Formats: sequence, C-alpha cells, structure tokens
Amino acid sequence: MLSPKASSQKIKDKMKIAFVSSCLPRKCGIATFTANLSNAVENNVGHDATSFIALNHNGRYNYPSRLIYEIEQEKPEDYYQAASLINSSEADVVSLQHEFGLFGGPDGIYIKLFLKHLQKPVVTTFHTVLENPSPGQKRAFTETSALSRALVVMNRMAIAFMTDTYGIPRSKIHLIPHGVSETPYLDPSHYKRRLRLENRFLILTFGFLSPNKGIETVLEALSPVVEKHPDALYMVLGITHPGEKKNNGETYRKSLETLVEKLGLARSVLFIDTFVNDETMDAYVGAADLVVCPYHSGGQVTSGVLSTALSKGKAIISTPYLHAREALAGGRGCLVKAGNPAAMSEALLNLADNPGRRQFLADNAYALGRQMGWGRVSRQYLETFTGAIEQTEKEKSIRPVYSVSYQP
Repeated sequence: MLSPKASSQKIKDKMKIAFVSSCLPRKCGIATFTANLSNAVENNVGHDATSFIALNHNGRYNYPSRLIYEIEQEKPEDYYQAASLINSSEADVVSLQHEFGLFGGPDGIYIKLFLKHLQKPVVTTFHTVLENPSPGQKRAFTETSALSRALVVMNRMAIAFMTDTYGIPRSKIHLIPHGVSETPYLDPSHYKRRLRLENRFLILTFGFLSPNKGIETVLEALSPVVEKHPDALYMVLGITHPGEKKNNGETYRKSLETLVEKLGLARSVLFIDTFVNDETMDAYVGAADLVVCPYHSGGQVTSGVLSTALSKGKAIISTPYLHAREALAGGRGCLVKAGNPAAMSEALLNLADNPGRRQFLADNAYALGRQMGWGRVSRQYLETFTGAIEQTEKEKSIRPVYSVSYQP
C-alpha cells in the first residue's frame, strides 16, 4: 500500500486541472492572473495537464487551443453545458476564479448553476471578499463556498471576514499570496535607459483606469513635488477598465487630461493608454523610483498591481486599502489617507528628498516579494488541488453500499 505522501505525489504526477475564469486575450486582470497561474502549474505537471473554460461578456476572442468551452455570462444554459463537459473530461479538479462581475445573474449567482451540476472537486479562488456585503452578495458568496471543496484567498484579513461575516469554517480556507514574476532585481537605471527616461524621477501608477483609481489625488498633489524636483514625471500606465469604458466611455481619462492642463503639468505627466504584455510591464515598473496606489476604495483584499510593485522592489505609497495595510506593514511602504492631496504631497516629497528612505522601503518590499514568486505559489496551489482530490476520493470510498435482496 502506498503511503499518504506517495499517494499524494502520484496524484500530482497525473493531475489534470480545468481552469474556469476570464481568459486572455480578454483584457482582464483575472485573465492575466489565470494565465500566469496555469503556466506556473504546467511547469510542475506538464503542458497537457490544463484546460480552460472562458467567461465571456458579449466578446469574441482568439483563445488558445486548450480552451474547451466558452460561457456567455448571461446564458444560464452555458453554465450547465460547461459542467457537463468537465464531468465527461479527464479533469481531476476545477480551479474556479471568482469575481462577482465575471458571472451572470444578480451578484453573479449563475455560477451556482455550474457548481451544482459539477461532479469534480472545485477549488475556488476569491479575488474579492467583501467585509459588508449586500444580502445578495452574501448569498452568492456563501453558496459558492458551500459548493467548493476548498477556498483560496490572498490576504489574512479576508480570512477573518469569511469566518466572521460568512460563517465559513477556517479549515476550508487556504492562504496563498498573489503570484508574481521571479525576475532578479535590477536598478531602475537599467530600465530607464531602455525606456529613454534616464533623466527623469519616475512616479508610476499602473493598471486599469476607473474613477476608483484616485489618480486625480496624485495630480492635485504633484505641483509642490515638481517645483522642488523639476525632473519628476508621473506616468499613468494602462487602458480604461472595460466595464468603465462600456458604461462611460473615456470620461474619466479625459477629466484627468483636463486637470493636467488646468494645473500646468503637461511636461510632468504622461498617460500611456495601452494594455501592455508582461515584459513591457516589467520594464515600466522596474524603471519606477516610486509606485503610487492612490485608490479610493478601502475594501480591496488583493491587488495584482501592489503585488507586482513588491516583487520589483519598489518604494510604494498607497492608500490604506486592506491589501496595502497588510502588505506594507513593518516598513514595506508608506500609507496615506485616500483623497487627500496634501498628505500625498507630503509623502511624495518625503521619499523624493530621501533616497535612503526609498531604498529602505524598496528592500523590505523586495524581501516580501521574493516569497510570492509563481513557482512557490503554484506549488501551494498544487498541494491544495491534491488535498481536494484526496478528500473527494476518500468520501467516495466510505459511502455506505446498500445491499437489496430480491424477494419473489
């Protein structure tokens, strides 16, 4: 008989995983996360070990060959069909990436149709955990949790919300950080030469644009910084969030451009309206002297932007949303009140004036980032997948078998 350890290794060696998520080339942060996670998992179990179900919302994309089905967000029948396909496939476990806006129905409740019809164990990664959910959000969250074998979150505070607010058993929850690239640290000057920014002090905000991003706070804080440091350049890298663009077009971006003109900051602010690949993003973040996350919302429990900045060893200024409060504690960054230009100016000037302080924060950030590499993160996911498979098989083996005698 195989030992439990040997049995677990056997499961890993032959494991097949179906990812259910938005998928590249759809421009979505969770699609990027899933692509990186699946690639890292494949490095451990092989390229043929993964398949994909893509969530769509009235879009058509040139998906990779491993895609087996597309769920149109508002079509309930697609959720049943996707589950049936996975049930008949070789998949041993399903990795579901959960975000309320990915799924159809009120508060994304249609994902329940998929989960109730599914016969394979599910490990659900929650990208949002609300501290104060509406009744509908709480119902959708708890039902998804109940229909999942294991749950993954990326922040300790999220665990407290899940146990206290949603009543989810702690034993079901796994803490796995947001993965990051594992490129070695290089001084910003290396990247600045590549980007022809050698003579600029680069302050960077990146990711999808929306009114929640809080970029206007940095713009309103910038004049005192530029006055003292005329080489300062505030770069805003990223396209408008697809949902924001669908509802309001480029209203937010245009309002920012208008504000730049009003403040006379045209030479000191640069908008790059592009969805860049990982290599290009790596260069821009690497070149930054400061990364700023000026978000208005305080409830964000995970941020790919913040995780990336940590991994590149950046000095970070952020508003105190939940992920930042945890990740930047202990001298890993600087927290400022949301929507407060005066406090933002003070923080920017403090770090622009003090290269030693910047380096101290950057070194501490980098030390944490080294613990979040995709190699380590993927192995933690594989352990969680293995546990879900083993638990499912164990339950199947101990189900009572009833013998019925035929009486003529």
